[in-house]
Parts: sequence; C-alpha cells; structure tokens
Amino acid sequence: MKKILSSLLFLAVFGFSAEVQVLNPSGADFSPDAPDMVKTIVRAAIQQTGNTPVDGFADVQARTNLMTLGSSIVVVCEQVVNGTVVGSGKEKAATLDDIDVAIEIAVKSAFANSVQSGDGAAYAPAAASTSEPEVVAVYYVDKSGSGSGEDPNDNFAHKRPTRNYVSYGLGIAAWHNWDEGSYHEGDTKYKNVKMDWDQAFVFHYARIFEVAPIAAITIVNNMNISFSDYFQWHETFLIGGRFFFSSGAVTPYVGAGIGLGMQTDERMSDDNDFAIGMAAGAEVGIILFRNSSVQLEIGGAWDALWDGFDSFDHRFGAGSAYVAINY
Repeated sequence: MKKILSSLLFLAVFGFSAEVQVLNPSGADFSPDAPDMVKTIVRAAIQQTGNTPVDGFADVQARTNLMTLGSSIVVVCEQVVNGTVVGSGKEKAATLDDIDVAIEIAVKSAFANSVQSGDGAAYAPAAASTSEPEVVAVYYVDKSGSGSGEDPNDNFAHKRPTRNYVSYGLGIAAWHNWDEGSYHEGDTKYKNVKMDWDQAFVFHYARIFEVAPIAAITIVNNMNISFSDYFQWHETFLIGGRFFFSSGAVTPYVGAGIGLGMQTDERMSDDNDFAIGMAAGAEVGIILFRNSSVQLEIGGAWDALWDGFDSFDHRFGAGSAYVAINY
C-alpha cells in the first residue's frame, strides 16, 4: 500500500519541477547526527517528487518538524511558497527504525497538491480536488517477530530516543577518616587516629543518560587520592539520577546516588587501613552549552562510605569540586 501511494503521489507532480530549499528540521535532537540525517532524507524525498533540492534560497521551501507523541514520532512536512504554507503532510513513525519511511510519505504528501515553478507561477495537478477526502495510512510494525501485528506502543519494552554522554573531569577534594580511637586487643595497643581533613585530587568519571529534558540516569565514579606523608585513597561507584532545572544552554542540576565504595588510609591500624562497603552521595553543578553535543560541566559532590555492610559506625566522607567535559 505504501509503494502504491508513493507512486501515485510521484505521478501527480511529475513534470512540475521546481527548486526547493530544504530548511533545517526542528525537533530532530534525539542524537547529534539526527538533524543532518533527517535533512538528507527530506532531500531524497524532494527529488522523488520531481523537484530539485537546493542549499540556497528558493521561493519554494520544505519545512520539517519532528515531535514525540508517547513512544512514537510524528513527522510534519510543510511546503512553503513565499512565506505561505500551500501544502502539508503528516505521518507517524512507531519507532526510529521507521523514521525514514514516515519522512518520505510526509514530504510527498506536502508536495502533492501544488508546486511552484521557476518563473513564480503556481501549478496544481489536474487530478487534485479539494473535495476528495484525505487518505491517512496507519500501519504497525511488529518487533516481537511473532507476526501478531499488535500495536508496538502497547509494548512495555518499547525503546524511546535518549541522549547519553561520557563525562571526564579533574578537580580538588577534601576528605576525612573516622575517629578510630585507641583500644587494646590482648597486649597490643592500637594507635589513636583522630578524625581529620586532608586535601586530595579527584578524578571524575560518569555516564549520563538523559531520559527526559529535565531528568537523567547517572553512573558516577569519583576517585580521591592523596600523596602526602601517608597514602590515602577514597573511591565511590554510585548509580542514581539528576534533575535539571531548565532545558536551556546553561542548566543547573542536582543529583544523588547509592552504590559501593573503597577506602584506604595508611595512618589507620593494620586491621582498619582498608575499607569496603556501602556508599552514597549527592551532587550539584551547572552545565554549559547543554544544547551542544560537547558540554562543559562545573560540579561539586559529597561522597560517604561506610566500612562494612552491617555497621554504620565507621564512616569516611569526601567533598570534591571538579571541571568536566561531557561528550
């Protein structure tokens, strides 16, 4: 049915060739290369209508907009002549795999009714009639392989487009041990190590999965290390989320996570110089150039690590500030 519909649209406009300026699409932000990909598909569809896509200005323009509706993507293409919309087409893509077909149908529908010639005169195919009802093709794609033809929008595991970034950063940190105190075990007296704060460097690594314009799932690793009189190392691996206060180019955020951590401090007693256990943390910061595929992040974090899994008496903590690149 799609091939028959495409052939009829092509025959209706064949011979009325015009130069068409393909405008940059809006709403194609589900991946860094999506705008160029959509524009290329639109250009190919314009050629199939018998017209010539051009990069420079032309009296006839193709304007494309992509919108997310539930788990589907709606493609709307408009034919604009001297600032006036003279034709439009709309098609729904159930998944990103179907976006090329939806764009092609929407473009051909937009250019089926009228085409602007090079001398400024408008033509309409003789077969076109405003009294004819609009034909809408509705189709479903079965991703399960069962051949049931069920609506994929009802599939709980249906994928949605997301942005994801890898983040690397460096900064400074200050962290503390726990007050070990002095105690005896048999005839051995362990040294008394008071809680204190030490300066360190921090290496920041994260994976950021933006599932919505104001929310993201995060995997964060902060490693604090110090080379003073004693070797000290504090590292946490946290899974959590972020909340963005806006969706603009400059975006403040807050976040939190929970996971595991490791700690070593040569000043502690031999039995307590290494710790591993549950960890938690919070973060706050600001992202610059968030609308770009490469972002600059200025952030701060607080990590807490408890020695062991059955007691919260021994707690290490670290605060850090860093500058990171997200790409």
